[in-house]
Order: sequence, then structure tokens, then C-alpha cells
Amino acid sequence: MTGYPDSATHLADELARARHLLRAQLAWFREGLGLVKPGDQWGLPSVGEAEVAAYLAGDGTPPPLPEAVRAELAAAREAADRIAGRVRATTGGLRLVDLVSRFELDQFERDVVLLCLLSEVDSRCRRLFGYLADDATVTGPTAELAVRAVAPELSGTGWGRALFSASRPLAAHGLVVRDERDVLRLDRRIAGFLTGEDTPDDRVTGVLAVAGPGPSLDELVLEPEFRDRLRALARTLDDDTFVLLHGPPGAGRRTLAAALCAEAGRELLYARVAEPDVMGLCRREATLRGAALCWVGLEAGSGELPPRSGLTFGTAETAWDPAGEGPRSGFLRVDLPVPGFAVRRDLWLAMLPPDAEFASPSPSRKTLAELLANTFQLTPGQIADAVGSARGVARVRAPGGTKLRAEELYEGCRRQSARRLVAFARRIEPRTELTFDDLVLPQANRLQLDELRGRITLRSRVYGGWGFERRLSLGRGVVAMFTGGSGMGKTMAATLLAAEQGADLYKVDLAAVASKYVGETEKNLDRVFADAEQTNAMIFFDEADALFAKRGEVKEAKDRWANVEMAFLLQRVEEFSGVVVLASNLRQNIDTAFLRRLHAVVDFPPPDAHARLRIWRGMFPAAVTAPEPDELARLAERFPLSGGSIKNVVLDAAFRALRADPSATGVSLRDLVVSVGREYQKLGLPITPGEFGEPFYDWFGEGLRHG
Repeated sequence: MTGYPDSATHLADELARARHLLRAQLAWFREGLGLVKPGDQWGLPSVGEAEVAAYLAGDGTPPPLPEAVRAELAAAREAADRIAGRVRATTGGLRLVDLVSRFELDQFERDVVLLCLLSEVDSRCRRLFGYLADDATVTGPTAELAVRAVAPELSGTGWGRALFSASRPLAAHGLVVRDERDVLRLDRRIAGFLTGEDTPDDRVTGVLAVAGPGPSLDELVLEPEFRDRLRALARTLDDDTFVLLHGPPGAGRRTLAAALCAEAGRELLYARVAEPDVMGLCRREATLRGAALCWVGLEAGSGELPPRSGLTFGTAETAWDPAGEGPRSGFLRVDLPVPGFAVRRDLWLAMLPPDAEFASPSPSRKTLAELLANTFQLTPGQIADAVGSARGVARVRAPGGTKLRAEELYEGCRRQSARRLVAFARRIEPRTELTFDDLVLPQANRLQLDELRGRITLRSRVYGGWGFERRLSLGRGVVAMFTGGSGMGKTMAATLLAAEQGADLYKVDLAAVASKYVGETEKNLDRVFADAEQTNAMIFFDEADALFAKRGEVKEAKDRWANVEMAFLLQRVEEFSGVVVLASNLRQNIDTAFLRRLHAVVDFPPPDAHARLRIWRGMFPAAVTAPEPDELARLAERFPLSGGSIKNVVLDAAFRALRADPSATGVSLRDLVVSVGREYQKLGLPITPGEFGEPFYDWFGEGLRHG
């Protein structure tokens, strides 16, 4: 016996068999009510004398089946045997067989579905159902007629009523709808599926989506060990499994669900959490297709798993486990952290545009991928979005052009990082025209700073590429301290470090972080570090000794809480995976336990005369006429000012020069000397002939008298 070539041929045979069941009911009806019902009373709500007499003539026992009825039922059984033989010989899938199998229908429920489908595909059958109901407005089988048609011997028993109960598949999955008149109707989506339609129910529009063919696990950029574990997991997935995929935005949770389904040979549907009725329709669609279902954005909520009727996935940003689930619940949680350096580098290499799309000279793709992977701990989705953002930045920079530059990729990465630090920190805008050459430091201190730069640039390669992260559970970030007086260049150095890495620098607002309430400071600091990790930002604590001061002896309750606060800071700094820079004027006040956790200390000593001269020369823009070099050398030799104070002096002198002469294009030595005096007054330093010398002291005195 040959199998069925397609579902349509098989369904045609099954509907022909169902017509035998319908004809049996017509023959039965004609032997009963059809014999005594007057023609002018059809369809009217009346009972005639002849009908009553026919009922009273019986003794209450079911009459024997008429010969015509038995003949139709026999034909239906013979058709069923022929169909079963061809189904066994069929190698492909058949939609009706799939429906019966996936929703676990028995033979009676299957035949109810077929009777209801007759009224959907054959207008003549709709009229026949009206005839059998003695009501022309009825266009489908009633529940009583359906039971009598599919199981004549069980008609009138409790079994017939239970067939349509809420616990049985027909009602539980909404396959058949029963109206207030007891008339059955096949759900439109089920009718469409059986007749070859694959469009999901209109009621799940905007909630449910077909994932399409998923990538293989080999196509994903993953750690080799993680890929092997996932491949082994895919072989164990069954209809009783619920897999929660947890990870940050862009971690590839939905992509991984599609890859696992591709590995297991399953179709995948995505759905978002909605009203219970709509979620039920989503589950039914997945069951109908034999597909897995992935609930997107399934956060903890009540801690309960959503009802499932097959292989189910869920995606969540917050890790959680269901409450009240026993060991046989089939629940699995797969954590997708931000990928390590090696994976991030490979992702960048895969997603970076080709050399032809970069502005000349094009950067080395390998070097650029390593730099971006080192600076930004982005997920795969964020990397893809960063490349897209960079293209947009390039178009704004040069409308009509699409050539990329490396700095636009850095900007695209920063845009992927949520700006969440504004509550307790402010972003320091980088000065793109400044470089480390503009930072004036003695050679020994510059070497300290260069070592720190190397540690920041290479940390991902050391921890990820060389495998040190497997040896170290904590301390994988970089914690540095800048020590020195005010105005020595600590903030400038931190800004240059961030700019070199292409990262944002956030200066922590100590006033906003610190709180008089117990535990609030720790909570605020924890949020600062957590948000910095999310934003891939560098954190800068100025005047850090206010937070990281030495712990003292506990004499009262506030001392104990101060020590607890310090202990929390030590722990949180060590856990931070990014870059933290602390600046302090009072290194001796920093707790020794924290000093041991520092990776680098860079001293910013007061500049000597030679260094001060470099600072003076570098303060004047090209458009401003500066005093002669030997005049600046006299200032550098005479006044031991810090770089910050020299900046203040030059700016004050510029305002002073324009106030005296609106047409001025530069500042004079005299303007600078008077401004130095003002800076001395501000700092509380002595202004004497010995300090200033002649004629500087006289110039300052005249400046006081004449403004």
C-alpha cells in the first residue's frame, strides 16, 4: 500500500470518512423525527402530536440502529482501516496526524474535529447540520450530535459530556469552541492549519514571531568549552524542559535559543509576556507547529514558571530560579555573561567593516579589534549596534560619505553604554587637543604613569589571552592612585588615560555619595561601581582620602559603621573589573589595607623651574601673543606655582589685558605678574618685595591702585 503524497490528500480521505458518520446520523434522523415532523413545522420551536405519540410509543430503551445507519458506520470503519494503512506507509508529515499527536487527541476527539471541519469546508454540510438540529440557523454539529456521531454506543452517557470538559484537549487548547446553543465550531487557526495555512492567529499579532532558521552553534563566537557544553545540552532537550537564558542586554539570549533549537532540529517561536489568554494562544501555536517557544523578557515576577506544553525557553536580565519546583521540574538555567577578551576580540574581527570602508589610512583590523575589546566589555548585540552607531556618526560628520574612522567606532561603543552614572558622578569632557606630551612630569614619575598606561591597555590580554583570569577570582580591574598637591595634573592625567582608551571618565561626586544614614553610603557606592561596569566607564575619585581614610579604634557606634563602610569599599574596589583612579593630597591618610590593593601609584610632585617654564609656554593658544621666552623664564624661576595655578594666572591675565584694551591680542609680562599676585592672595601666600623682587613687586602694587 502506498503512502499519502501530501496532507491535502490524506485530509480529503478523512473528511470523506467523516461524511459517512454524518450520513449515518441523517439516516437515523429520518427514521425518527423525520417520519413524523410535518413539513410546515420544520425549524419552528414546536412539538406536534405525531412527534409526542412516537416518543410515548417507545419503552425508553434505545431503538435498534436502522440498516442504513449500520451501513454508513461500516463504510466509515472500512475507510478508517484503509486510511490507517496508508498513513503507516507515509514517510512525510501529515497535518491531521500531527494535530492528533501534538495535542494528544483520542480517536473520538479527532472525529469531532473532522465533523466541525466539514462545516468549514463544505457549505452543503452546514445545511445538513441545520436539518439535524431542526434549526436552519445552526451551521455546525451540536455537542450531542457530535457524540452520537463519533461514538453511537456512548451517546447519552457521562462520557459524552466529559469529552468537552475544560480538562480535555478540545477545550483546554481551544481547538473546538462551544457556543451558548451547544453548537460546536472549529477554531479558525486550527481549521487553517489543517487546510495548509501557516499564518499565526490574529490574536497573537505583535506578541508572537517566528524565529526563522537559527544559526548553528559552530557559527556563534563562543568559548570552546561553553560551546561543547551547549552542544551536549541540546542533545538532552525534550518537551519537559524549560531553559532560562540569563544575561545582560545583547548577550545573545534569543540567538542562543535559536542555535539550540537548530542543533535539536526544532523550529522556534518568540513571544513576549502578555495576558494569560494570549499566552495560551502562543503556547497552542507552538504546540501546533511542534516548535519550541521562547518567552522574551521573562523576569522573576512571582517566581513561578509559565505553563508550558513543550520545549520552552525564557530570556531574562536578572538571574532567578523558580519557587516550588521539585528536582524533576526540568528547569535549567544557562548564564550568558559578558564575553571574555578573546571572544570580544573575535566578535570585533567578525563585525568590523572591511578595510575599504575605512578612511585612509585604514587602521589594522586586528589591532583595532584588540583595542576595542580591551576597553569596552560589550555583549555581541552591543558590538553589532556599536558598528551601526559608528556608521551613523560617520554620516553626520560627512553627509553622503560612509568612510569610517576609528574614533567613530569608539563613539559608537560609548553610545551603547547606558548613561546611568549621572546620579552620583559627572562626566568629564575630554580635551581632544591635549596629549600626554602636554603633561609635565619628572622622568621617574612619567615612567610610573607609562607603566600604568601599559597595564590598562594590556589587562585583557594578560587576564584573558594568557589565562590569568582563571587563577584570579578578584582583582582583575586596575586600581591606581595619583598623589600630589592641588593643581599638579592629577585630573588631567586621568582624563588623558580615559581618552587614550576611548572610554568615558566619570568623576564621583563625594557629596552625593556620602550619607549620614547607616548603610546609604555603601548602597550609593555599590550603585556607582555597578553602573560603571554597565557603562564601561573609568571612575575617578578626587580627594579620595575622604572615603578611603584609615580605620580607627572603635569607641562609639559611628566608628564601627565607619569601619564597616571602609571594609565594603575595599571589597567593592577589588571586585570591580574596570579602571578606578583615586587622587589624594594626603597619601599618608589612606588606609594601609587599601594601599595593598593598589596596582599603581603615580606621584605628581610640584614642578621645578624647568617644568614650570614648559607649563608657562604651553598655556598660550596660537592666537594669543605671549611674553618673550626669557620673560616667561623669569616667571618660572621666581614663582613656584603649580600647573593649575599657572593656568589660573594666564586666564586672569587674558581678562585683565582685554579689560584694559579691548583691541589687545595678547598678554604682557606685567599682566601676568599682577595676576600672579592675585593668585598669591587667593592661596594666602605672602606678597613681599623678597618674594616678588623688583620690579614685579611694584607692578603688583600699581595694579592694586589702578586695577
